[in-house]
Amino acid sequence: MIKKDLDNYDPLDRFFDIREDFDNVMRDFLRGFGGPMVSSREVFPVADVKEDENKFTVTVEVPGIDKKDIKIKMKDNSLLVEGEKKEENKEEDESYIRVERSYGNFRRAFNFSSHLDTKKASAEFKDGVLTVTLPKSEQEKPKEIDIKVK
Repeated sequence: MIKKDLDNYDPLDRFFDIREDFDNVMRDFLRGFGGPMVSSREVFPVADVKEDENKFTVTVEVPGIDKKDIKIKMKDNSLLVEGEKKEENKEEDESYIRVERSYGNFRRAFNFSSHLDTKKASAEFKDGVLTVTLPKSEQEKPKEIDIKVK
């Protein structure tokens, strides 16, 4: 969990964390019932978070979304990826048999226990995949200490 000081406290950050937790609980609850009442949609966008001793790498799949429709925000040790998947124009005379693709706004928040060097954060977008690299601050990196034997 992120340690927040009073100067940087934003109650909306916690609200979005709670909302995402609630969405996950409801999805898992409804999945247990199976059948038609369960949406085939999972959390969108899906993401992988990888850590090594120097950095975190967050890879987010956002197919069908234009780079200009994605916003990345950093605050303290949190990353927020948000954007919009715009609906294609549908002709009035078209008749759909099945509609599975979803459209609209999305928001994913990632909290990190390590301090991040936000000034060195970078992002790359290619073929519908967003990769955000978040270097750890120097104080978080492991340090080796030589032991002197007397």
